[in-house]
Amino acid sequence: MMKTAAICALALSATILTTGCKKSPEKVDLGSTHTTAAETMAPSTEADEEDSTENTETPENSAAASLEASATGNKRISTQTSTYSSGKVSVAYPVVINMEDTEKASAVNELLKKNALSILDAHQISDAEDSLNVSCQVLSADRNRITVLYTGTLAKKGAADSTNIMYSNTIDVPNVSDIGFDHFADPYTMAGYVLSGDCAFYNVNDSLKAKLMDIKNNTSLEDYTNMFTNADFPYEGGFPDSFSYENQGVIYFSIPVPHDLGDYAVVMFAPDSK
Repeated sequence: MMKTAAICALALSATILTTGCKKSPEKVDLGSTHTTAAETMAPSTEADEEDSTENTETPENSAAASLEASATGNKRISTQTSTYSSGKVSVAYPVVINMEDTEKASAVNELLKKNALSILDAHQISDAEDSLNVSCQVLSADRNRITVLYTGTLAKKGAADSTNIMYSNTIDVPNVSDIGFDHFADPYTMAGYVLSGDCAFYNVNDSLKAKLMDIKNNTSLEDYTNMFTNADFPYEGGFPDSFSYENQGVIYFSIPVPHDLGDYAVVMFAPDSK
């Protein structure tokens, strides 16, 4: 049922939720993101700082996505997975490999890597004392946009337990710029949605859903609005508390929750169902 709603939402999302705020183009899917804990990546065994590349082309995510690309004339872009490794730190990120405009491809790759590795400075991570393992999933990649989902775990020195991490990055390929929350939806409207009884969480069981529906209301409308206004890349100051993307007309965005509930939860909003 979710897939049907997501495909139907594709045709309506552009007219319902565009807002013209500070960021540009498109949307993606947090698909396969989160139940109660983030997806993890095997720890690196590299002792020295290194970037390695794995030859893995971006898969065709679904028949619907293929039909969409065909209908819009968007040519898919192939990517490889590169991994930054240093000490106990490992961060995977995509690299574009088949763009005809090599200068633009270089600029896009630089932005992808910059955003993927920005977590290192944001959390002041020491590759010798802290452990960070982040994997990446390219949700979509074509001439217009690239959407990437990052999930993993962070264990700071002295911490009793590791923290689940999720962040995302949607890039406007023609302009080589970041696309954020305010392109997908209005922050104030989504703040109200989160606080409402209609709020839907992605990929959670009934027990966790009940706890999330309760805990989400401990944050005010103003705080959620500010959180979503300052979500995603690019950012200033502290690392964003929320990241978003869109896939086939459905908007997904994260909110912070207590550690025992997974550290973050993913909210989903299908415009045509509201």
